[in-house]
Amino acid sequence: MSEEEIKVCFELFDKSDSGSISAKDAGDALRTLGKAPSLEEAEELLGTGSVDFAAFKAAYDKADTPSIDDVMDAFSTFDQNQNGYIPVKELVHLMKELGEGLDEETLATMQKVSEPDADGQVNYRHFVEVMMNTA
Repeated sequence: MSEEEIKVCFELFDKSDSGSISAKDAGDALRTLGKAPSLEEAEELLGTGSVDFAAFKAAYDKADTPSIDDVMDAFSTFDQNQNGYIPVKELVHLMKELGEGLDEETLATMQKVSEPDADGQVNYRHFVEVMMNTA
């Protein structure tokens, strides 16, 4: 990802045009860019105060990016039938309870993006590819 793309993401979270964003928003921005820091890792990378672009870029460079295989392995744990599908309700539950405490609006968007079939099943490979922008 180019520095310009990283800067654009940072600026989207800098709603006040102050040149800095909160550490919480910086963690969310890192996840938007495909990084996967937990809340604790984000705090370790970013601190708890405000973050300027230089600190954000440094955190981006240090943060891990999960591979698609790692994410697929995680989802396959919840695939009870080992058929590549999980119920959309289970997906929402996982993201809400085991994730980073996503808000209802984000969960609703994620549910729409997951494109459940008529039986309410989500092809999690497709979902992961879309969420990781590899589709």
